[in-house]
Order: sequence, then structure tokens, then C-alpha cells
Amino acid sequence: MTLPILLLLFNRPKLTKVLISKLKEIKPSKIYINIDGPRKNNSKDIVLSKEVMKELQNINWTKNIKIKLSKENKGCRKSVKEAIDWVLSEENSIIILEDDCIPSIKFFNFCSKMITKFKDNNRIKVITGNNFQNKKIGDGDYYFSKYAHCWGWATWKRAWNDYDEKMSFWNKFKLSDEWKSLHQHKYENEYWKRKFDLVSANKIDSWAYVWLASIWFNKGVSITPNQNLVQNIGFNHESTHTYGYDVDKYSRVINDEDITFDNHPKDININKQADLFVFESHFNGKYNFWPWRFVYIVKILIKNPNIFLKKLKNKLK
Repeated sequence: MTLPILLLLFNRPKLTKVLISKLKEIKPSKIYINIDGPRKNNSKDIVLSKEVMKELQNINWTKNIKIKLSKENKGCRKSVKEAIDWVLSEENSIIILEDDCIPSIKFFNFCSKMITKFKDNNRIKVITGNNFQNKKIGDGDYYFSKYAHCWGWATWKRAWNDYDEKMSFWNKFKLSDEWKSLHQHKYENEYWKRKFDLVSANKIDSWAYVWLASIWFNKGVSITPNQNLVQNIGFNHESTHTYGYDVDKYSRVINDEDITFDNHPKDININKQADLFVFESHFNGKYNFWPWRFVYIVKILIKNPNIFLKKLKNKLK
């Protein structure tokens, strides 16, 4: 496979080992690797970072590897942004995988075809390998969405140029008619307004929210496959953002049937019904708001008290 791949790693050698084992099946010819540094005064991170480096020795099918190892911890937002900037200063397109995102073979075929087909279409910003639906959407092997899921994805330099680190557009954008028309439900509108307010104020360490806001501001569209092509296996206490998610839902066995991704949708239109389902099921919809929030909290407490205590501890920090 000739399309360059960027691996985003940190302190999880066991997950890194699984990812490299999967990559060995397709043997990508060019690999970029970014490893965020250990957190301050964290001796465990230092040890784990060295173990991650050892796992990289198992990439023995190509010598075209570039590695950036940070001496200090930059955090998700800064580390990932700088890593993608680095790669796209040398490449025109890239596949991006974090250590807990294990792609199917079909994922690479999908990304390669979409990168080529839509390389000159400025509306298309992201190709995701994730599908969180419970049914097929539309008439093609993929559909178009406003949501840019990032558990295994691809993009172009021309799209990443829209990334606005400071979200300089946000204060005006959130008051615009374009913003109001983005969302079908008041809960969805308010949820993302609150989220982006926090990100803009640097109260959430996330590159993905900055990216999503930048895509929406630039009227961008994402390509979503009609079957899930990437497993997320990072649902444990070491996870930065996914601890407490529905493990069975996101680490389910990939349906890797004989699909070619040559059955294209007739039009490039965002499927609003599919996106509303994503908001309700993946982003918890109305359960982000009272009194529904209380119901959600009780469900977590009953289903898994450890997750409840973890989330409570994070809130109290």
C-alpha cells in the first residue's frame, strides 16, 4: 500500500503491538510515527514510552519510516496537530491511526479509493473508517455526513489547511444562520455550542473538536462507509477519552464482507437522519441535559460503578 500512514502513539505498548501486527498484513510502504512524551513527574510513562519504541522494531517490511519522539508531554491537542502538520508538509494525503484503532484490510482499500476519487473536491474534508449506524444508509457503499469520526481516518493537505487552532471564527460563527441550520434539534445545537465554547477557551484538550468546528465553518463534508471498518480496542482505565463507552458497540467484530466501494451515492448530500442518529446514540443526545442527565448517571452507576466513580473523579479534578 503506497498511501502514507501516520501513527499517533503515546504510552500503550500492548495496543501498539496489536496495531503493528495488523499493519504487517498490508505492509504500508511509508510510515510516519508521532509519540507524545511522558507526562511530568510520571516515571511510568517513561518506562511505557521505551516499551512503545521497542515495539516499533517489529516494523520490518519497510525502511521508509520517520519517527518523532517528544521529550515532553504536549497533550492531545498540540501533539496531534503538530504531527499532522509535520506529515502534510511532506505529503498531499494521509491515513491517520491512533494506537487503539485497529483497521480492517478493507479500510485501506476504502481510503485509497476515496482519496483518489475526491482529491479535487474541496467540499470533502475527511474519510472516516467508522460507522455507528444500525442500518445501511442511502444507496451507496458509503454516505455523506457532517460528522468527522477520527478512530481511523484519512484526509488531504488541502483540507487540513482549514484547521484553525485558535478557532478564531467561533464567536461569530455560533451566532450565524449557518450554525443554526447545521443541527436539526435544539439539544444538538446546544450540545455543540457548549462543547466548542470550552474548547475555544482551552478548557478541553482536544484537537478533534477544533477540527470538527473548522470543518463545519468551512461547510465541509465527511465520507462514512456503510459498514464499520475500524475497531476501537482502547476502552479501559488508560484511555484518554473513551473510558466508559459501550465496549461491545465499538469493539465489535468488523463485517469485512466482499465490498468494493465502487457503488457510489448519486449525490453529495449530507444524510441528516443518519447524523441525528449519531448524535443520539454516539454523543448521548438529550442525555447530556437535565433531567435526562440524571437518568444517564443512574444507568452508569447501575451498569458499572467503577466507570461512575472514574467519571466523578474526573469531574472533581
